[in-house]
Amino acid sequence: MAMALTFNSREAVQKLLGRGLPEPAADGIVEVVEEATNSVVTSDILRAELNVVRAEMAAFRSDFRADLRELRAEFYRASLIQGGVIIGAVVALVKLL
Repeated sequence: MAMALTFNSREAVQKLLGRGLPEPAADGIVEVVEEATNSVVTSDILRAELNVVRAEMAAFRSDFRADLRELRAEFYRASLIQGGVIIGAVVALVKLL
């Protein structure tokens, strides 16, 4: 369950003023707190980022598997060609003997 981070700046200023802080100091403190909480990462943000990473990894795996299938096919083609050349060479040598 995601927990929402809320900060009521007006209420915070009033509380600080009620405790005897001068208005410029109260405003400054609230401003600092607002700036600090603007970059807080929530569990919802982390889940969204995790989903993006999972999707990118799935795409990578898919591309990798396709590349691996292509590489295997090229290897088998090259093996067949080399095998044919070797058999052809052996047959030619046998005919010469």
